[in-house]
Amino acid sequence: MKIDLSFVKNLPVWLKTSLLLVAAVLGVIIFFFYARVTNTDETLCASCHPTIYRQWEESKFHPQTVSCYECHSPHYAAFPDAGEPVYHHYLSKVIPEKFYASDSQINKNCLRCHADIPELKEVKKTRIIKISHKKHFKGKKVKIDNCVVCHLSITHDKYSIETNRPRMQGCFLGECHVADKKEDRCELCHFVKLVEEEKVLEKIDKK
Repeated sequence: MKIDLSFVKNLPVWLKTSLLLVAAVLGVIIFFFYARVTNTDETLCASCHPTIYRQWEESKFHPQTVSCYECHSPHYAAFPDAGEPVYHHYLSKVIPEKFYASDSQINKNCLRCHADIPELKEVKKTRIIKISHKKHFKGKKVKIDNCVVCHLSITHDKYSIETNRPRMQGCFLGECHVADKKEDRCELCHFVKLVEEEKVLEKIDKK
């Protein structure tokens, strides 16, 4: 079956030009849409990182709308910086690329979504542990300047019991809380004593 396109010859020049422009614009939009979808599709990451993908899929700390590119790809502002190529800026904004697992890149994306947290004296809505981000993140006595130092296991947690909080053994590493290993010092970070905490954990597990 042949399609008769002879009527196109009789169309006015302005209409032919308009149709060509519309077709070209639609083609560009479809190309960039397809490129963005394929570049941000987490199942592509899963083909090389199945275990990490499963950990992300099962994670309860970020909604599923926060996928790989949200944390691992650079995010660009509305307008390019001085001296930055405009074409590269907007191309990278539309089609995320340069996926890295470096602490510096992930830390930038943490602060992009959680800019208010470093200034919190105490995180609210916590059941067991109280942590002052203001004291820990670039504090006077503490030199931590990266969210990943304490929240390394967020989203990709290798432990059987998931948590987005720092692990206790991590707090005792280096010079951080070496002097606080004694039982009478537990209340520095815990709302309740360890014995009471175990009872709370048992109740949480049963729910």
